[in-house]
Amino acid sequence: MPNDMILKVLNDVARWPEPLNEIIPVNYGEFFMRKDWLWVLQMIENKLPHTRIVIPTNGTKMDDKIVTDLCTIQTIDIINFSVNAFYDETYKAFMKLSPDRLHKIPETIGLIKVLRPDIQIRCSMVADTAWCTDYEKDIFQYFWKQQGVEPWVLPAASACRGTKLLHPVLIPCRSIFSDVVIGYDGKLASCCFDPGFSCYDLGEYSGDLKADWNNEKFTKFRELHNTHRRTEIPTCKGCSFA
Repeated sequence: MPNDMILKVLNDVARWPEPLNEIIPVNYGEFFMRKDWLWVLQMIENKLPHTRIVIPTNGTKMDDKIVTDLCTIQTIDIINFSVNAFYDETYKAFMKLSPDRLHKIPETIGLIKVLRPDIQIRCSMVADTAWCTDYEKDIFQYFWKQQGVEPWVLPAASACRGTKLLHPVLIPCRSIFSDVVIGYDGKLASCCFDPGFSCYDLGEYSGDLKADWNNEKFTKFRELHNTHRRTEIPTCKGCSFA
C-alpha cells in the first residue's frame, strides 16, 4: 500500500471517537521487507497513540539495527515470531529458510528484552503432522518456555481435512459482517479471501471507512447473504464459510 493511502486510512481512523484497540502491520508475510517500515510504525504511533501495535515476523530481517529502531516505537505491545519448528530439518522444509535464522532468534529476543522488557514476546508454531511430530511440538513449547517466551501452538487447517468434501452453504457468512479490506489502490472488499477484489463491486475507499461500511453497495451485498441469495455472487456460491 502506498504511503499516501496509509496516511489517508490512519487519519480516518484517528477521527473515531473510540480508539482502535489493536493494529497489525503486514507486508507480504514479512513486514520488515518494506524499506520504509520504521516510517509506517512512526506514523501509526503518531496518528493512533492509544492503539497498541502487534508485530508478526519470521525474524529473518531482524538484525541488531532493526531491533534497536523497532524498540523506539513506544506503542508496540506484542512481537510474535513465526518459528514453526524446533529441529533444523523441519525448519528448512517448512519455512524454506536457512536454519541459521532459527538459531539467531533467541539472541534477537534477548536484545528486545534488554531494550524493551515491557514488550510481550511470543513464538508460534503451526502444528501440522505433515511436517512435525507431537514430540517436536512438545519440545518446541518446552524450549521457548525455558527462554522466558510464551509459546503458541496453532493446529494446521489441513490437519483434519482428510478427504471430506466441502459443500457450499446458503446461510450468511460471518466474514462480510465483521471485515473490511482496503486494497493498495483503494478498492474495497468485505472478505479477506478475496485478494483480487472480484467477489463483489463494493466501490472505492472514500476516506470515511464507517460511511463506506454503510454505503448502498455494502448493504446490498449483506442483504444477498441475509436473504439466502449468496449463490448470486460467484465467489460466495462455491464457498463453505458461514
